[in-house]
Amino acid sequence: MAREFRLPELAESVVEGEILRWMVAEGDAVEQDQPIVEVMTDKVTVELPSPYAGVLQKQLVAEGDVVPVNEPIALFADGAEAPAAEPSAGVQAAEERSIVEPGGADEEDDGSSLSLFRPNDQEEEGAGGVTVRVRGGAAVAPRTASEARSAPRARGPYGRVLAVPAARRLARELDVDIEEVAGSGPNGRIRVDDVRAHAGRGSGAGAATAGPPSRYVGPQGYAEREERIPLRGLRRVISKQMLASHLQTVRTLHVDEADVSALVALRRRLKPIAENRGVRLSYLPFVMKAVVSALQAFPQLNASLDEASGEIVRKHYYNIGMAVATEAGLTVPVVHDVDRLTILEVAAEVNRLAAAARDNTLTQDDVRAGTFSVTNIGSLGGLFSFPIINVPEAAILGVHSIKRRPVVLEDDSIVARDMLYLSLSFDHRLVDGAEGALFTGRVIELLETPEEMMLDL
Repeated sequence: MAREFRLPELAESVVEGEILRWMVAEGDAVEQDQPIVEVMTDKVTVELPSPYAGVLQKQLVAEGDVVPVNEPIALFADGAEAPAAEPSAGVQAAEERSIVEPGGADEEDDGSSLSLFRPNDQEEEGAGGVTVRVRGGAAVAPRTASEARSAPRARGPYGRVLAVPAARRLARELDVDIEEVAGSGPNGRIRVDDVRAHAGRGSGAGAATAGPPSRYVGPQGYAEREERIPLRGLRRVISKQMLASHLQTVRTLHVDEADVSALVALRRRLKPIAENRGVRLSYLPFVMKAVVSALQAFPQLNASLDEASGEIVRKHYYNIGMAVATEAGLTVPVVHDVDRLTILEVAAEVNRLAAAARDNTLTQDDVRAGTFSVTNIGSLGGLFSFPIINVPEAAILGVHSIKRRPVVLEDDSIVARDMLYLSLSFDHRLVDGAEGALFTGRVIELLETPEEMMLDL
């Protein structure tokens, strides 16, 4: 009897994962807890261990496929031989999702496929010119739009169909009836891609305002000088997170500047002391401590919005995310409980997380439960930026280059000072403009008088 291995929920709020690499071939014997597949989510990349000892009978998904949580990804057989087994209803449902719906755009064309269609699958033309994907020589007819609409809808405790907030918002923008959209997420939850696919097929009210996803066609005669790269891995994760931030927040920008001459002098004195203790001391730990102090004074910036329950969730813990640029793209590990750490302890954790991010060795704990983020743009130059909020957080602070500039003091004298631009991007649904400005002012006050931070250590 074959046994299914389903994609586990790898971290909080994770609903799907991309299969990066199979580490065991079909027919190979495996031990229990032996790593067999590498999976990337929007939180972390992990190697999943085998839940069984036996033979990997079949890989149900290919490298590059994006699979919902709790979806079967492999079949195992006991013993050295792999007996033939009929796929379960869950496996059949997974395969049926790879069908191209009538009149719809093939999601693989734009690099964001959620299907389980593999390169060795075939396509056949069915009745009416409908393309169906074939597995093992047997074609599966696609569901009609009326069948999809008549299928039972998964509903929450208040009778609404299950859907992520971004999907509801997109449905409203496209004038699509969310009740008519078939959900492909866990427990039938409707996702953004489901709404797009529904609107693209011309079903429902959204057909008049939204067509199928557009496909880029390069200028005639230049195709051979273009390179096409599949949207996969971390770049795909970043793309989805940026879209979620755009759809799920009302971003507002506040920019101010700080005279950090005293902080520069303090760090210069402390840097060799920290190095003697084996810690590289940058400005980021000071910024994080200042941010936490300001969050304690303005708790609305340390909150998130639970749209499903209609509640604002204030966090009484201070986990600060830090944007780290890697060769694969941007990732945001989290320094937990910054309020309980000393400056040197924060610095040590910053160094550890930055190294782990660049080595692709971050753990699930390293990226979970962030409450506010900081992005240090200063090392790359530029005057100031408009940081993108790391949803579901309420705000993110951009820290820019410290530059020595002439400044006019109150006595009209002109002196050279170390100046720093700060840009706060916040969700205006949660944070008012005045509150954002006062929060930034508190951060500046602490950075300009860093000795005040030292009193809390």
